[in-house]
Amino acid sequence: MLIWVFEIKDGKLKSMEKLNDITRLLEEMERISEIEKCLTCQCFYDTLMEFKEVLKQEKTSEELKERLSRIIEKTKVVHDCLGCEPCYPVPVSNALHGISGMAVKITCGTVCKPAPVKLIMKPPSWPVEQGEYIIGNRTSPVAISTLGSDGLPEVIFKELGIESFAIVGKTHTENIGIEKIIKNTISNPHIRFLILCGKDTRGHMAGQSLLSLFNNGVNNEKRIIGSEGQRPMLKNLEFSEIQHFRSQVKIIDLVGSENIATIKENVKECKKKNPGRFDKALAIKRAPQIEASRPEKLILDPSGFFIIYPKKEEGKIYLEHYKADGTLNEIIYGEDPVSIVSTVIKRGLVSRLDHAAYLGRELERAYLSMIYGFRYIQDRAPGEDETDSS
Repeated sequence: MLIWVFEIKDGKLKSMEKLNDITRLLEEMERISEIEKCLTCQCFYDTLMEFKEVLKQEKTSEELKERLSRIIEKTKVVHDCLGCEPCYPVPVSNALHGISGMAVKITCGTVCKPAPVKLIMKPPSWPVEQGEYIIGNRTSPVAISTLGSDGLPEVIFKELGIESFAIVGKTHTENIGIEKIIKNTISNPHIRFLILCGKDTRGHMAGQSLLSLFNNGVNNEKRIIGSEGQRPMLKNLEFSEIQHFRSQVKIIDLVGSENIATIKENVKECKKKNPGRFDKALAIKRAPQIEASRPEKLILDPSGFFIIYPKKEEGKIYLEHYKADGTLNEIIYGEDPVSIVSTVIKRGLVSRLDHAAYLGRELERAYLSMIYGFRYIQDRAPGEDETDSS
């Protein structure tokens, strides 16, 4: 856990020192944003909002604000505090309170306990497809794709308001990306317009491919006719779903434009021309969703087991491989989990997929322990048999 020390003079931090501390805190938030569970946690998001307020108060550069905005764009809150030990955003939050002069401090991680009741989050009925998007008014007739302009959805959300659209998000690919747009569109009969804006994706040409799909349809192999994309194949859609999409929506071509005024004007025009809910129903084909479960019993890997030692002072992780009989076989070391686990696989030291997954998880935890300074204790693989250290 980080400890930030500030020099106070006349109740306030010196301007330069304050700016330096804010910059260091932002760098820390950028590092934390690489951890998936933090990106989806309310703790991290709340700290980002605190950061945003501090940047408003202090005289900081636009570059810092832009860096913070990029982190915020990555977040997608799906859970409250999980009781992580440590909770990485907490020291940053407390330091921000020190900078802004507020007395409130947040405590989490080691002193924060998970809720006594198991949290069950019911997945929303719409959108039906996973993706990076912002949900607005589900009954709005307008959906917006910003294609390759990743930061544009957040700008549209801020400038137009959440009531202006049903959904807004980026689309990078001419196959899976378009498939997700179609699934999410035809599963919401209120959507009657799809606005394409932002820069088209080089090589994939998702915008040009969507326009070609709307105008020309697909051939017998579900290839978009007239698409200039690399692989414009809609393999995960039925022909009926593709035709339903082409009948339900009208595409507004603003490809290449990031002009908010133009986008706003077209949204207003679409709302004026809204023909109402699409009255044709269609059963949507969906892939089965299977809830993950822990293994009932651990099956040991005949190739042996591992013991992991992170050495922060060296910036290296040491991985000892033992044969199944407990004989030390060899020691692999490296600076990051990817190179270490790649070496393990090349040398044939793991033969089971569950053991490989476990090893990757533990190496990542060991790596993070060196970055954030918490004590690493190697965990056992989940299961009933705990006779093995790995």
